[in-house]
Amino acid sequence: MRSKYYWICLFSLPLFTALLTTCGNRDTARINLTVKGAPDSTEVVVSRLAMNEMQVLDTVYTSKGKVAYKVTVYPDSPEFVYLTYGQGGNVPLLLQDRDRVNVTADWSDLSKVSVEGSEESVLMQEVDSVIKAFNAEFDRLASELAEAEERGGQAEVTRLKRELGSLYVKCKQNAIKYVYSHPKSMSVIPMLYLKTSGGLPVFSQTTDAILMERVYDSLKTVYPASPYLVSLADEVSLRLNAMEIQNKMAAAEAVDFPEIVLNDVNGQQQSLTALKGKVIILMFWDASNVEQRVYNTDLKILYERYHSRGLEVYQVGLNSDKTAWAMQVKEQGLPWISVCDPAAGASVGAMLYNITQLPSMYVISRDGSIQSRDVFDMRMLENEIRRLL
Repeated sequence: MRSKYYWICLFSLPLFTALLTTCGNRDTARINLTVKGAPDSTEVVVSRLAMNEMQVLDTVYTSKGKVAYKVTVYPDSPEFVYLTYGQGGNVPLLLQDRDRVNVTADWSDLSKVSVEGSEESVLMQEVDSVIKAFNAEFDRLASELAEAEERGGQAEVTRLKRELGSLYVKCKQNAIKYVYSHPKSMSVIPMLYLKTSGGLPVFSQTTDAILMERVYDSLKTVYPASPYLVSLADEVSLRLNAMEIQNKMAAAEAVDFPEIVLNDVNGQQQSLTALKGKVIILMFWDASNVEQRVYNTDLKILYERYHSRGLEVYQVGLNSDKTAWAMQVKEQGLPWISVCDPAAGASVGAMLYNITQLPSMYVISRDGSIQSRDVFDMRMLENEIRRLL
């Protein structure tokens, strides 16, 4: 299975091309790959990150376990290049012009990789190891949690949720430490876009824009022409705008909440504003995400505790696959109002409420004013609900 890199760079191909053509003279980086014990003529795919997807540059074949390849790299514009081979061999490289990189791997143990001749590529190996270790441990705990929930072992479920939360927090702390320790290295960018295997970003808060902006400012002094920084600048701008809107909403004394009308699992239209007079938890989620489904378990306890006193939940699934969403709603036995917007990211409701990440949550008081956002800690959320009831 190929190594997973949960981060994105959204720059257009015309812009990418234009930036590179202004970077100066073309130059190359040379890669010498040795895979000890590999069968002769083993296929090696050379790819690079371009736009929001991997672009295959070439397919080459080993001779006596060795292969050489040249990659065009422009000055001041390092390239994220990947070598994939065999059943799971994957080597991420961060190449600069004139790099001469020697990569040594072991066919009998594809996790054993050494890189020489490129400081940035050596750092990429460190980042790759962190990403792989985090996702392997997260997947293990998530799998054990799913099994514990099936068995109904509440104590074990509570322990595993705590371990998952602790792992998530520790991963973010270590990622921040890495970013601050390597202010001039492009290898920090994959850290900023690190996600769990379920798709939950590690840097998921709008306030993370402050860290991203600092990274952008630092890297721009070294690589002003890099198209990867164009993408990072866009991400910073989106998050800063979201943070500004969030601050304005928090400062508002009373704001009537925008209307949403969507169909539930039975095809019946459900109006959000029809709930005015109740305390409302408005939640946007992804039904395919295991962590978000797990969160519903705790939310059900809160709902059952306070529903009779005036609490209502209006949960919007932003899922293009409406059938899969409906199956999750029914399997989980969600007791509140569950609706789906198959438009997902282009959803009018998501735009009205400035939804840039999932899950997202608003707490709305009886008079229709938005009181708080993204209170995912269950104890804090319960305190907020009790205050408003």
